[in-house]
Amino acid sequence: MKANYLRLSVTDRCNLTCLYCRPSKSVTQLKQDELLSFEEISNIVGLAAEWGIRKVRITGGEPLVRNNIIDLVKMVSRIKGIRDLPMTTNGVRLEEFARPLKKAGLSRVNVSLDSLDRKKFARITGQDNLDQVLRGIRAAREASLEPIKINVVILKGINEDEILDFVNFAWGKSLIVRFIEYMPINGPEQNSWYFSNASVKEIIERRWGTLKPLPFFSHYSPARYFKIDHTKVVLGFISPISQPFCHACTRLRLTATGKLRPCLGSNLEIDLRKPLQGKNRDYEIKASFDLAMNEKLKRRPEPLYQRNKYMFQIGG
Repeated sequence: MKANYLRLSVTDRCNLTCLYCRPSKSVTQLKQDELLSFEEISNIVGLAAEWGIRKVRITGGEPLVRNNIIDLVKMVSRIKGIRDLPMTTNGVRLEEFARPLKKAGLSRVNVSLDSLDRKKFARITGQDNLDQVLRGIRAAREASLEPIKINVVILKGINEDEILDFVNFAWGKSLIVRFIEYMPINGPEQNSWYFSNASVKEIIERRWGTLKPLPFFSHYSPARYFKIDHTKVVLGFISPISQPFCHACTRLRLTATGKLRPCLGSNLEIDLRKPLQGKNRDYEIKASFDLAMNEKLKRRPEPLYQRNKYMFQIGG
C-alpha cells in the first residue's frame, strides 16, 4: 500500500471554538510568517504528486479564514497529477465562497455540522452561526460542490438526540450525512462524550429498518457507507474508536507550518520547509514522503489523547 491522499492544513485559525476541538486553556496561534506560503504549498504538492499523491483535501483550522484562499485553490487545482481537490469547512463563510471555490477548481466540500438546534449549535461551537452554515450548504449545492458530506460528531449527553433529525435533514437534498465517533484528542477526561456508531446505527435502524451496506462506495475511505432501503439516502459511519481503519488508510497529513505527519495517531513530524529551500529539494521532499509512508506502515498508533498537538494544530 502507498498513500495517495494528502490532507493539507492551511491555517490553525478558526472562526468557531468547538469544545471537542479547541482546548479550554489558551493556545498561542501561529504568526503569518510561520505558515507555509502559497508558493511553498504549491511546490510541496507538486512534488507530492510526482511521488504518487492524487487527492489533496484542504483543511484547517478553518480554511476559509486564510487570506486569498481562492488563489491557493487555483494553484493546487492546476498541479499535474492531482485529480481530486475537496475541502473540509465549518460552513460559516461558505455562502460567500461557494461559487468562487468551484470556479477556482475545488471538487466538493465536507461541512462539519454537529447540531441543527441553534442553542446546541452555539453550545458546541461557541457561536450562533447555524443560519450561516445552513445557507452555506445551500450555496454549495447551487454551486455544484457535490457530493456534499455533512460530518456530525455525536457527543453523548449533548446531541445524540438529533441523530434522526440529521437523517431527515439529508432526505431529498442529495446530502450524505456521516456520523463520526468522538475522539478524545484533547485529553482522556473527555471520554464521557463518547457515543459509539453502533448505537447511532441501532437508533436509525429502529426507525427505518436494516441499513444496506454500500461496499463500492467505501473504497479506501475511513467511512463505511449504507443506504436506507427503498430510498436514495446514503449514510456514512466513521468509527475510529470502535472500528479502527488504520489498515486501509491511504492518507498523509501536512500541517500549516510544513510538517509531514504519517497519521493522526503518530507524533512523528518531518519538516518539509527547510529542505524545500535546499539544493536537493526534489530528492529530499520525496524521500520525506517515503519516510512518512514507512512509519505509517509500522502501524503503532499511540492513544489519541497523547498527541503532542491538538486537532486544529495538526489539521482536521
